[in-house]
Amino acid sequence: MIRKHIHISFLPAHQHPGPLMGYLASRYDYLTEEGWRNEIAHGRVSVNNRVEYSPNFVLRAKDKLAWNSGHIVEPAVDDRVTILYQEAQFAVVDKPGNLPVHPAGRYFDHTLTMILERRLNRSVYAVQRLDRETSGAMLVAFDGKTAALLSAALAGATKEYLALVHGVFPQGEMLVDWPLGADESSAVRKKRRAWSGGTEKALTRFERVSSNGALSLVRCFPQTGRLHQIRAHLLAAGFPVVGDKLYGRDERLFLRFIETGWTPELAEKLLLPRQALHARRLRFSHPQTGREIHCEAPVPECFADLLPRR
Repeated sequence: MIRKHIHISFLPAHQHPGPLMGYLASRYDYLTEEGWRNEIAHGRVSVNNRVEYSPNFVLRAKDKLAWNSGHIVEPAVDDRVTILYQEAQFAVVDKPGNLPVHPAGRYFDHTLTMILERRLNRSVYAVQRLDRETSGAMLVAFDGKTAALLSAALAGATKEYLALVHGVFPQGEMLVDWPLGADESSAVRKKRRAWSGGTEKALTRFERVSSNGALSLVRCFPQTGRLHQIRAHLLAAGFPVVGDKLYGRDERLFLRFIETGWTPELAEKLLLPRQALHARRLRFSHPQTGREIHCEAPVPECFADLLPRR
């Protein structure tokens, strides 16, 4: 469905003069430079309420910038965002499993931050990042200063995830401390690898909850916050996450999904249309009072049919 939206922003007071297209391409990376050039040429960008057709127009501090994105059709997402806890300057939300956090690529309006901004009628800053297919508890702030304070508070936070994985996970506790780095052997550029030659130190503690002989439910406690850490560590340990197209049992399924979209063949191989990773609990200290805040996101319904029983 095409949704007609006019996106308005005001350049900050400290903004140095610079070309329109350069600012758009650097500040809003969901379109390439060529994409922004096309938007400008078609009269979809205005400055101070006047359509601007020149990509070299010089922007200055406090200019009002508007973009009409009504012609863009974005992929459908799960927009059922639930607020678990809220104060005047921040909130903890339960993010669905098919929802990007930030505008990027094909997504702008269909993102967590934009959905919350429309719902709450205020600015929203994501303090954490969860992958598009990862669900669960996530911290957001309503101003930049609070976002910075919360980001610092998260350094001592306790984060617990639930993962549904292939295989019989061993009883007791498992510590995985393999460093992370780019997976040079992968056909997917963004894929990472956990191995002794990695350059980024990473540590995750795992505990089995239950297993039915084919799948296991595992609690995951990341001690560091590396990109794709839990998924890469589980794959390296031999227990890939159910539904994970990239860090699952066959990364070729990721490439096939990009090419064909969701198909019955992929459904049979992956079992779930999204990776079965869920940010279950978040415990952190209030940035002003020091009071401990504990939030818990319910286990998603899509886990239910596959969830091993105790």
